[in-house]
Order: sequence, then C-alpha cells, then structure tokens
Amino acid sequence: MQIAKATLQGDRKINQDRYISIESEGSILLGLADGMGGHPKGEVAAQILTDTCNSFFSRAPKPIHSPREFLHRLLQKSHENITAYGLDHTPAIKPRTTAVVALIQDGIVRWAHAGDSRLYIFRNGRTLHRTKDHSYVQQLEQHGLITSDELETHPQRNYVTRCLGGNISSPEITISKSVRLKDGDVIMLCSDGLWSHSNEEVMGRILTGNLPLSTSISSLVQEAVDDASPDSDNVSAIGMRWSMEADSEEKKEVPKQQPLKPQEDEISQAIDDLKSAIEQFETTKNQETK
Repeated sequence: MQIAKATLQGDRKINQDRYISIESEGSILLGLADGMGGHPKGEVAAQILTDTCNSFFSRAPKPIHSPREFLHRLLQKSHENITAYGLDHTPAIKPRTTAVVALIQDGIVRWAHAGDSRLYIFRNGRTLHRTKDHSYVQQLEQHGLITSDELETHPQRNYVTRCLGGNISSPEITISKSVRLKDGDVIMLCSDGLWSHSNEEVMGRILTGNLPLSTSISSLVQEAVDDASPDSDNVSAIGMRWSMEADSEEKKEVPKQQPLKPQEDEISQAIDDLKSAIEQFETTKNQETK
C-alpha cells in the first residue's frame, strides 16, 4: 500500500487546500478540502475539516461498523465546527470549504463529498468511479444543456452548489456505495485546481503505471500548475495505491491434525467382533441351506 500527497500554491496569494491521511488498526481515512477563496477564511474552514477528520477518526472504535453513518456524521460535524468558528467573530463571518473523504477497511472503500473536490478510483488505467460535482455546470450537464467536455472548461465551472460552512443548516451530503478494491487500484482525492487542467485518461494511465505513486501525484500537480500559469489555482491531491497484501494479514498454515490412533485393546475388540459376526453369518447361511 502506497499513500502519496502533493500540493502547490500556484499563482494564488495563499494555499487554501488541505489534505489528511490517517491509519489506525487496519482502517484508513483520506480527506481533502478546498477552502473557498470568494469568502473569508477559506483556508481555516479547510483546516477545520482536516482537524475534525483527525479527532473524529481517532476516537472512533475500529473497525468502524457503519461507514455510511460515520462519513455522514464526520462531514456534518465539520460543518458545525466551521459554522461555530464563523459565529465566534464580530461581526460573524461565513467561511466555506469543499470536502471529500474516503474510508478504507478490509479492502472496501466508501466516500462522501460536498462541493467540487473529487474522488477518483482508477483501475488498469481507466476510471472506475468519479464523484459528481455539486456545481452549477454539473447540473447543466445532467440536464443535457452542456456536454461533459464543455463542463471541464465552462467559465462558471467553479460555482459550487454545496459546501461545508456558510449557512447554519447542514448541507446535503452525497455518500457512495461500497466498492471492493482490487490489486493495483488507485484512489485519488483532488481539488478542482488539478482536475480542471488534467485529462482524465492521462491521469488514469499515469497513476496505475509503474512509477512510484509519489512521483505520479507530484507530476500531475506540477503539470496542472504549469498548464494554468499565470493564473493557476491551488492544486492538491492525495492518493492511495492498493495492494492485496494490505487486504488481509498473511495467514499462517495450520498443520492438519493427525487422526488419533485407537488403543490396542480397541483394535483387538473390533477384530473379535468382526470374527463373531462372520461366524454368525455362516451359521445362519448353513441353516437356511439345510
């Protein structure tokens, strides 16, 4: 199992992206947040998400028996913490961030998200799963008003329809079904600074290739910044390449138990019983013949 991460500030004044990876007792949590720069303290909102991931995951008994409930409550709690931080200011402010988190246990992954930070699962160079953005252009694409290619370059592609923070009420959280991982699968969480300037097919080939995952992630992040220059957004990604060795501990071969040997007197008794049965059978047969 390899976990790799990379982030670059790009051409922005500060980096508002945050990510986290935590492993405990066979459970792994990955998280990524992209603070929304059009609102105050987006970087703090993103940091609160990763801090909440750390504390929430650390306190949870392992294995986590209800991943769906855990992920929903995690993002809900993050939203509450971000909102509370904003209300502590005078006057109150409304920090906002996107969020995407993934929980991996026993070779099974489940994820949740709000906003346009994405999760991808790549298998053999192809996209197996990708989150659907909570954004204005994603709604246009779903209603057939723009194509998937236009979605990636639309001038309003950064307008998100869901996020953490901002409003008092909790946002609707999208939670995936369970997906069993196979050897060589790569999970990647990334901010829109990466996916909006990267070809999905190329990402899949690079991430599932022979290079170390850290090299592949760093290369994709750097290329996205270079491609968007001189107006690059923050670009961040965190990924995990799954190995079947991580799916379960190597089982030790248990030697087969040898059958117990019967006692000698039991053998003798069995022979005597058999002789007696044969003699009785022969006697009965002779009587029937006469």
